[in-house]
Amino acid sequence: MERIWTNGSPFGGLFEGTAWGAPSCPDAAENTAPVTLPKPSVWAEQQFNFKPARIQKQVLDSKTKRLILCCNRQWGKSSVTAIKALHHAIEHPNCTIIVVSFTEQQGGELIAKVLNFASLAGLPDRRVRGYKHSLLLPNGAKIYAIAHSADGAPSRTADIVIYDEAARVSDTVFSATLPFIAHTRGAVWMLSTPKGQTGFFYNFWHDSDPQWTRVFSTVDDCPDIPKEFIELHRKGAPQFFRQEFYCEFTPAPGRLVSRERLQQMYDPALDSRKLPPLKRS
Repeated sequence: MERIWTNGSPFGGLFEGTAWGAPSCPDAAENTAPVTLPKPSVWAEQQFNFKPARIQKQVLDSKTKRLILCCNRQWGKSSVTAIKALHHAIEHPNCTIIVVSFTEQQGGELIAKVLNFASLAGLPDRRVRGYKHSLLLPNGAKIYAIAHSADGAPSRTADIVIYDEAARVSDTVFSATLPFIAHTRGAVWMLSTPKGQTGFFYNFWHDSDPQWTRVFSTVDDCPDIPKEFIELHRKGAPQFFRQEFYCEFTPAPGRLVSRERLQQMYDPALDSRKLPPLKRS
């Protein structure tokens, strides 16, 4: 049955009269008129009754091209990122946003959030051809998740690459997917809870490169998580609790010295000292 866009939708005035049938090219844009929305944090509250906390608002409204979010479990990073991605897609016709996660199913959960918010906004429920976890907007913008694999990655381009649970994405996959933005000069958003002291997420978080906007948040910023649950997790698995809820990059089990401790012991002045030549016996 053909679906007609009407003024009953929150965006009816933008796409009024557009027919949603089976177009000759499923991925073709049907309306690329420029759209300007309120800033993401305001739009989230007005459109979805989503009231972001202070740090969530900071993430939503950040315009940086290099965003890295280090936060605890149940912080709301999928919801915040889904709103941010959908907001960008509506304002930028024909853009492509790709979600990379440690499993396609994990990435699909973020896309499910995008689909839910799109439905609440009155946008049609359409998929990007060839991608199960995806959304195709009337303006041709695409948001979709890909499998955690380097196979076939070089053929894609994107305006934004989102690394969901980035600490669990392998360096091999990161190396294969980062070139998606090589020609578009696109954005990279990383969001994760820490996992050990290795990998690109750990490296970027501890790097001093000023182009990255780093946002840190722990369970102390989440008053909705009951204190009894926090204590239950703390007592049951104290090492993992520090990582999962206080975002500490804890060393792997069995490691005697952390990378942070080694860095504290390192003296950069040693690099400039000339050591005496070795004497042959």
